[in-house]
Amino acid sequence: MGGASANNKERVMNGPEESCRALGAVPMAIRRRLSLSGKPLTPTELVILRWASEGKTVWEISQIRAISEATVKFHLRNIYGKLEVTNRVQAMNEAARLGLC
Repeated sequence: MGGASANNKERVMNGPEESCRALGAVPMAIRRRLSLSGKPLTPTELVILRWASEGKTVWEISQIRAISEATVKFHLRNIYGKLEVTNRVQAMNEAARLGLC
């Protein structure tokens, strides 16, 4: 029994190191999405979400907001991460469920 407890201690001590190595293997996009989940949407993200819910394209939203298409895409990715979804249709459904749009 004493040997088993020593092995358990050894595993516990190696656990965080193994976790850190495993985290490095997780793609940056997934890590970023996980870090955003559950956070509230910013006022800008809410505006982008509302325009997207009206069916506006990234280009149209960029023209309305006088920002680049890349910036619109950045906000949409953050919205998806915060709502824990992977695309615009899911984001619209989740926003409607939450009463955001």
